[in-house]
Amino acid sequence: MRKSRKVIAAAAAAVGVLLFLAVPQAVKSAGGAQETASRTQEKKLAGLNGIISGMSVIQRNNQKTNLLGTSFERVLVSQIRSETNGASELDMGEEAAETLSELDDISSRLAGATGISDTDYETLLAIVEAEAGGEDLEGRIMVANVIFNRVRNDQFPDNVTDVVWQSTGGSPQFSPTADGRIYTVGISETTREAVNRAIDGEDLSQGALFFMAENQAEEKNADWFKENLKFLFQHGVHSFYTYAG
Repeated sequence: MRKSRKVIAAAAAAVGVLLFLAVPQAVKSAGGAQETASRTQEKKLAGLNGIISGMSVIQRNNQKTNLLGTSFERVLVSQIRSETNGASELDMGEEAAETLSELDDISSRLAGATGISDTDYETLLAIVEAEAGGEDLEGRIMVANVIFNRVRNDQFPDNVTDVVWQSTGGSPQFSPTADGRIYTVGISETTREAVNRAIDGEDLSQGALFFMAENQAEEKNADWFKENLKFLFQHGVHSFYTYAG
């Protein structure tokens, strides 16, 4: 009888030891899983916050970026909006959703600052080539600058395509739209570089809203420029003007 009690006591002690070892291990495993999940969530948020931080730095420093294609900002914003919409279907948590929303807002502001549609881009390439295909790189940038200056001016349309194709009193503002040259030019790499640099913000125009190749212009048109506009400077074959006064 005493021997049986000793065996039972020993067995009970062994079970107790096993329970003592097993319970902390289970707690540790549960805690580890929770910690792993927490770290995974932190990594996700850290990645998103890193993107936002980088884009914010671009805004603060006004850094220039080389556009990949003609609608880089639209593609970026479209992808982000798609990701934001997808986030509503996933249980990503409130903080992650707010992070994506902030990223969407920043991208939209960047796109608004530097965006240009594919149609406007192709139109700008064609008019710069048609008007200044024989000029140097700086001369082509200046012609692109004039287009953008008009877009920003209240007295002209608010997009590149409408500016290029505008007519006043039945007279086209840019002769290549009247004689058809805008349809026939082949876009050179120099013109493409000039347009891209103008889009990136390089401005050599001194605020010019008009330009004229006097040796190619009709006398009455040349006289109108000289009598009604303020001459700014000459570059290559083009004279650049703005409004007088």
